Amino acid sequence: MKEKSQIEKNAAQKQIELLSSALSGASEADGHWLNAAGKHYPRLYPQGVSASPFNALFMALHSDSKGCKTNLFTLYTDAKERGTSVREHEQGVPFLYYNWNRYVNRNNPEDIITRRDYLLLEPEMKEQYKGIHNREIRTLFNIDQTTFPYVDERGYDIALKTDGGITENGYSESDERKLHIRFNDFLLKMRDYLVPVRSDGSGMPHYETDRDAVYMPRQREFKHYHDYVQEALRQIVSATGHQQRLAREGMVMKNGMPPSEDALKQERLVVEIASGIKMLELGLPARLTEESRKMVDYWNRELKENPILIDALESDVNNALEVIHKAEKGEKIEYATLRNRQKTTDLRDQLPKHYFVADEISRYPSKEDKNIVLVIDRQGKKADVVLPAGASTEVDNEVPGMNKARIERALRLEGIENVRFFNPDGALGYRPDDAYFAEKQVSLARLKNWTMEVLSTLDVTPAVKQANEKCFDKIQMVQDDKNRWALYLKPENEPGYSVYPDKEDVNRFFTTLKQAMDDIDKVRMELAHKYYALAEIKPDLKVDLFSTETRDIDLNRIQRVCVFKTKKDGIQCTATIDGNRMQPRSLTPQQWQRMWLAEDKNEYKRNLAATLFADILQQGQTQDEHAGEKQEKDAERQQTAETTKDSAEKTVQNETSAQRESWDRIKAKHPDALQLVRKGDFYRMYNDDAEKGASILGVTVQKLSEGGERGFAQSAEFPYHKLDDYLPKLIRAGERVVICDAPEMEKARSKSLQQSGSMSDGRQSEGTARETGQASGKDGNEESVEQRTTLRR
Repeated sequence: MKEKSQIEKNAAQKQIELLSSALSGASEADGHWLNAAGKHYPRLYPQGVSASPFNALFMALHSDSKGCKTNLFTLYTDAKERGTSVREHEQGVPFLYYNWNRYVNRNNPEDIITRRDYLLLEPEMKEQYKGIHNREIRTLFNIDQTTFPYVDERGYDIALKTDGGITENGYSESDERKLHIRFNDFLLKMRDYLVPVRSDGSGMPHYETDRDAVYMPRQREFKHYHDYVQEALRQIVSATGHQQRLAREGMVMKNGMPPSEDALKQERLVVEIASGIKMLELGLPARLTEESRKMVDYWNRELKENPILIDALESDVNNALEVIHKAEKGEKIEYATLRNRQKTTDLRDQLPKHYFVADEISRYPSKEDKNIVLVIDRQGKKADVVLPAGASTEVDNEVPGMNKARIERALRLEGIENVRFFNPDGALGYRPDDAYFAEKQVSLARLKNWTMEVLSTLDVTPAVKQANEKCFDKIQMVQDDKNRWALYLKPENEPGYSVYPDKEDVNRFFTTLKQAMDDIDKVRMELAHKYYALAEIKPDLKVDLFSTETRDIDLNRIQRVCVFKTKKDGIQCTATIDGNRMQPRSLTPQQWQRMWLAEDKNEYKRNLAATLFADILQQGQTQDEHAGEKQEKDAERQQTAETTKDSAEKTVQNETSAQRESWDRIKAKHPDALQLVRKGDFYRMYNDDAEKGASILGVTVQKLSEGGERGFAQSAEFPYHKLDDYLPKLIRAGERVVICDAPEMEKARSKSLQQSGSMSDGRQSEGTARETGQASGKDGNEESVEQRTTLRR
């Protein structure tokens, strides 16, 4: 998921606090947790614009927590313009505003267009795109939090009359009758367009998947009609999210992975929230069931500890209620299986046709042998007769021994009622596609007196099967390097490729995988046929996840690649590039998974190495490109080499001294910390730090030559890209760490170069020294010209 801004994090925290507080208070309020005062659905005042379900939830919870008399809200600026400013010290509620200004192709995440371009598309093309929401956080205030009740008493009284709760306006028998009529109409809409609600004598409300129906106890078995209404709403919401239906898109996935928490408990929370918001639409209080009250502690803990749960709830709740609203408007909601099957059928109509059977049939009709071909549909009582010629109804156009009247009479004796005549080619040529021959008998025959003699039968089953049902060697969900799910297809006798499925299909796949393993093969084949047909029509949707995305790299420079697993460092890859063996680099689980799917594993490994070692390969190619320029300058450099030799030696001595001096200075400031010094592609530790760090990390300590490299006696190093793996190990071992990108050392080097009179290469070096580890007395933010230190736990 996209990293949230601090404003978004604060808004999410406020939402969690409101929801947790309301759920916790249900036990002491007879289960009531939302809209206990029976106020109307939240909206903006005075525009009358209603909020989305998830926004409405928190607007109502905020109103409840503040004891407000209505669910009418306003922006700070709007209130000020009306002369009714927000009162001092009042806290508002976050409002999630979505600006739909970009659209992405459902099957190609790289294809993103502007809203202007989207509006210019044809309706059929628009279906291929979905909006990308740009979320903004705004703050709303209830009108009771403003001076409106004092500035405009008459206007406020009108607002209470129209949007106030039961406390202000009461609840009469007329209101109850209106509720009965409204809810009965709602159930009729659900029956016709989503899922029927039926009476059941078991006393246990439930959604039955086999019959696709909600079963409810009779109304008299509920203490109050409102309880019956909300329980029916709970079951209807459950039906929208069932894996066989998946009318809503469902779960938000963490790092592209299906949820690993208790799905039933999370789904129960979705059901309670969505049904509660629907009760809010009806102007009724919402209650938790006894079973749900037992889960409140679990939900609150998950809301606090799982940072993506609040986003998952937003997606699930909004989608569930969107499905219900569509059904209320008269839009038929179908099973995902039926929708996909219809989509696949529509796509197949656009696929190129195959005519293997027709081509084969055209070879057999013969004037000499008096042979004809019969294509008989026994069930439909129809027959196609392919003659060598003379299929037209013209007089004197008969082929000797193939009288059409006799042929038709012979077939009628076999129960055929409709006979059509064709030629192998020409205007009356016989050329249906292979799918046409399903359930039909194809045979070679000839007329013998007044009867039909069958000579042989043609087996068209393989051609029909290939036309109607594509076979696949592999069908699997895989991830790309950006953690996006793709469907990998390996059609029989064809090269494999990947397609990015709709989010709805991805969620359906993983929900089925988690909840109904018996159905996963059906879903897998269903998606394979759908996206195979789609990719055949639009080949640009095919994605190759087995090649490197790094362009202009010569793979021939990679001689050998080895991928292996280690207990300590996980999955590693090493490569021999230009004859030099590289230090191992880590693979992601996604790259490891794709390796086992690749048709040519060796080729995939080379592409994988090209991705992992792109910096080295690109650096080498850049050097090759500038080789010519380098040769031209070699002569000039050789002339000055002798004059600068003494100066260079002096520079090295000064640099060594300066680097050791810088290391000592940082060590004096942080004597108890391990100092990691960035050197090219490695972080190094020296002297005692090297010995201590090596024992923790399991790396090798190297003894340096007499005098010490850069003034040190021993060192230990590890690749810079392993810092995120090794740093936690050092911290867990109780060490404080200074990460030094060597600003002082580079500065000292530059100074020594100037003092020695040597020529600089013109580049300015920048760097930082960062301290991380256990808490110290420093605030971690002090800066100087020489270094910047950041303290972290």
